[in-house]
Amino acid sequence: MGTMSLTAADIRNKKFHTVRLRPGYNEEDVDALLDQVEATLVALEGGSRTGPLLTADDVRNSRFRTTRFSPGYREDEVDDFLDIVAADLAGRGLGGPSGPPPLPSHPSPGAAHGRGGYPTAGPQARAYGRDAGRRPRLTAAAVREQQFATTRLTTGYNEQEVDDFLDRAEYTIDALQQGRPERATLTAAEVERVQFATTRARPGYDPAQVDRFLDVLAEELRRYEGGGEGS
Repeated sequence: MGTMSLTAADIRNKKFHTVRLRPGYNEEDVDALLDQVEATLVALEGGSRTGPLLTADDVRNSRFRTTRFSPGYREDEVDDFLDIVAADLAGRGLGGPSGPPPLPSHPSPGAAHGRGGYPTAGPQARAYGRDAGRRPRLTAAAVREQQFATTRLTTGYNEQEVDDFLDRAEYTIDALQQGRPERATLTAAEVERVQFATTRARPGYDPAQVDRFLDVLAEELRRYEGGGEGS
């Protein structure tokens, strides 16, 4: 489409290849975001406005669940197209936040970035979403079920090290939710400083997805450390 602005029809007619034997983006999550993009462009083109206009930041911060054993959209194709969408919206003056799109209301079991099931709409990893005021509280179960895509031909994080660290995170979140902060074995600062060995010639967890989840984890721990929240 060159330098021409996107149209609502461009969004409505956009197709992505699907993958089955490697991680892909949940199709419903991606389609839901594109519906919001299309509605925004319809409004900008003079049509009816059905909700808040989506901004470039909304698109950049979008998060999607990932699939492994069911069809999903190719992540690189979706990411590349959303970069175009974000640039287009920014060029129209819609660069800042206008309120995030909603998280998926019915996340499927095991369908998240890699090790499990924290609900994302995101990106997540493009994973997690959105602002701290709207994001659901991170639970011990969500940590336990969290999954990450694996890499083989690019650098990844050592899976055992990440799993061991998340075991500590699960224990800590569980203790904090029970009002037992003295049993916590992990702090936000430790999460922010943690480093994992990397792999290249064998499978490893996608570093970007792990890092995004660690950001969410550190933020959750800061909630307890800063305000003593336990609910």
